[in-house]
Amino acid sequence: MPSDTLTSTVPIPDLWKAAHRDDRARPRARQQLLGPSSIGLCRRRAAYEVHGTWPTDLADTMHAAILGTWLHEGILRVLEQQYGAFTELELTNGTLLGHADAYWAPASLTGQTSPYGAEVGVVEDLKTKSTRALDMVVRHGPHRHEWFQVHLYAHLLKTGGLAEHPKLPVGEPLPVDVVRLRYVGREYGQVVVHQRPYDQDVADQALAWADDVLASPEPEAMPRDLDGPGLSIICDNCPFKRACWNLDALADDRAPQTILIADGEDLAAALGAYSEAAEIESAAKKRKAKARKVLDAAEPGTYGAFKLSWSGGNPRPPVPDPEAMIRILEGLNLDVPLKSGGRSSRTINVSRLPDTP
Repeated sequence: MPSDTLTSTVPIPDLWKAAHRDDRARPRARQQLLGPSSIGLCRRRAAYEVHGTWPTDLADTMHAAILGTWLHEGILRVLEQQYGAFTELELTNGTLLGHADAYWAPASLTGQTSPYGAEVGVVEDLKTKSTRALDMVVRHGPHRHEWFQVHLYAHLLKTGGLAEHPKLPVGEPLPVDVVRLRYVGREYGQVVVHQRPYDQDVADQALAWADDVLASPEPEAMPRDLDGPGLSIICDNCPFKRACWNLDALADDRAPQTILIADGEDLAAALGAYSEAAEIESAAKKRKAKARKVLDAAEPGTYGAFKLSWSGGNPRPPVPDPEAMIRILEGLNLDVPLKSGGRSSRTINVSRLPDTP
């Protein structure tokens, strides 16, 4: 048989179909107890999970998330083998169920000196990010729900929530003094670390948030805490997106957020929010423009709490001149080729009415 015929008849396994099947079979994908990773993000999404709602959006395009899972597993293996971390600890209090990525116990508990010298209890949550998302962490720090998550792992460890383990005592309080968030870039492997002392107030806030969701009679009783499809990447990738935003009943090309207006009072509130935001945006643009002019001659470097760098400013190659082309065609008495201009975008105009006496 010719080699080209042979290769054309040999089936090639579909990597991503298998990867998505494997991902959906993972225990975490099938748990129904509320997980710390869902707390502090969106109450309605968490309520869908608590009430066992079947996902309406199981996309087979979550390649980046699956790559993150594979990278996550390799990093935890290295932290365990090279630095003595206890990894993937199953934690529960009967209503919450989570898996702490890494935990370092003090030597007094294990009888072994920590390979990296820390004599305190440390719990770490590992997150893989795109370059853009990692840049947001660098600029703005961790999100509230990420601090909630790692504090809840610490709280469950401190309150005897370890389900089972061959080396650590089960059902007993384990010391945690420091919580850590480690971010790793999926493209280039950049690492950003934030750590802080364990804060019981943060854990209490997270528990109160969870109690609110657990007490909900149905998912629709919980508010949408994020801005919705097209405005929030979390909503764009939410497994309950269609149910939450009623996308099957969406008319024409209108935005999903239109369902947030039920009556004239909601409409007036939205107009007020738009007008207020426009006023703030206008003032902020003026302040930004002035600051940009002031900084125009500043050299790159670190100044106080800020780092300044410049990009661009390079010469560009010549580009076609459409206006000159039109003049040439008109001078030759040739018709200028045209195509449909389509439809202009809708422009909104909101003005505030004067106060009536």
